[in-house]
Amino acid sequence: MFSQIVNRSFPPKSLTRKTVINIEKPKFFQMKNGLKVLVVENHKLPLVRVGLELDYKPFLEKDKAGIKKIFGQMLRSGTKNSSKEELDEIIDYIGTTMYTSFSGISISTLKKHLEKSIAIMSDILMNSQFDNSKELEKIVKQKIIDINLSEKDPNAILQRVRNVLYFGKDHPYGEYETYDTIKNITLKDLKKLYRKYYIPNTSYLSFIGDVSLKEAKQLCEHYLSKWKKGSCSQGKKILKKSNISPKIEIDLVDIPSLTQSTICYGGPIYFQKNDPTYFSSILANGILGGGPQSRLFLNLREKKAYTYGIYSVLKSDRDIGYFSVYTQVRNGVTDQAIKDILKEIVEITTNKVTPEELNIKKKEICGLFILDLEDPNRISDLFISELKNNLPSGFYKNYLNSVQSVTISDVHSSCKKFFSVKNGRILIIGKANEILPILRNFDYPIRFFDKFGTMLK
Repeated sequence: MFSQIVNRSFPPKSLTRKTVINIEKPKFFQMKNGLKVLVVENHKLPLVRVGLELDYKPFLEKDKAGIKKIFGQMLRSGTKNSSKEELDEIIDYIGTTMYTSFSGISISTLKKHLEKSIAIMSDILMNSQFDNSKELEKIVKQKIIDINLSEKDPNAILQRVRNVLYFGKDHPYGEYETYDTIKNITLKDLKKLYRKYYIPNTSYLSFIGDVSLKEAKQLCEHYLSKWKKGSCSQGKKILKKSNISPKIEIDLVDIPSLTQSTICYGGPIYFQKNDPTYFSSILANGILGGGPQSRLFLNLREKKAYTYGIYSVLKSDRDIGYFSVYTQVRNGVTDQAIKDILKEIVEITTNKVTPEELNIKKKEICGLFILDLEDPNRISDLFISELKNNLPSGFYKNYLNSVQSVTISDVHSSCKKFFSVKNGRILIIGKANEILPILRNFDYPIRFFDKFGTMLK
């Protein structure tokens, strides 16, 4: 069946001529209530995956930070027709796998249980009650345990502080949950969120597997036609200018028990998938820090043996993304690791990459994309991504050709655009009394923060 979805040769034989890749576009229809439905047929096995995905703008959770995470777990805590225990029993009995989050619901089931599974999903979508106080109390207790654990995890601390420094605490991407915000969440809050965001006209539903377009239409008509439209208004856009540092600075979180420094260098950027430089930029990031053949990896791990691993991320986002380099090194080489990270960024922004580097990375990205297409679920995800991100029609159909058409000059332009050593934050989670003396050798200001991104005096 895979051959019906994509025809390809792997690895691509040539990167100088067009590589043909025919992705079978999902069948599509839209219901009267605005629900957009995609169907990817694959009749090789009697299995079907059905996924619902919300399309919403980022929003502030404020004094109820963490509510989206709790919402996802509470979504299956009971409906008008079934208690949580009854839902769990039915799901277990028919062998269906269900995953719920704030962003949506997915179920994987045998074809013979598809209708029953859709009935359960539709019941949750339209009739969730959010009246199970016992379940909410249980989830809150677990979240508090998770918060306790995260306060001792340098990676969790880095992610939290990084988000605060990049975006600010009054930004949806910079918020984090605390004991107080978690305990502040009520059943009424969850119900309010449900009514506002769980509406069909801002949602995508996908059927993947042993199901036809006709069957999908019949199931949707029977179980989801009564799902009422809601207001698409999600408030005004609150995203503001990001916290871009005017120059390089060192931001240090002191954890005296650590024997390693967890390092992140970077900052927020404006980078969307429909950016004209998208393909040259992902290639640029790949050459810098994307995998074992990248410059950062070959230098800091293979040559210097400072770390077990190092990588860079160039995150695209409809509102605001970021560029970051991550690694963990022993305390004694913290300064040398930072110097080498900055040195590699200076090098890649000053001098063009080699044809060999570009060719290797093109083959790698094309190969990974082709392998990705072997999963029919990804076919649906890609087309939903096209719709949600306002991408040109055929964005993914032409993906390989877009990658192959990137030139060395294109990559160099992307490097200069997104990788900078003129401004950025060097965030370090580490043992201050060991690393501070060597950090003072840098001509950068040093600021101290607690584990929650609050600057210390």
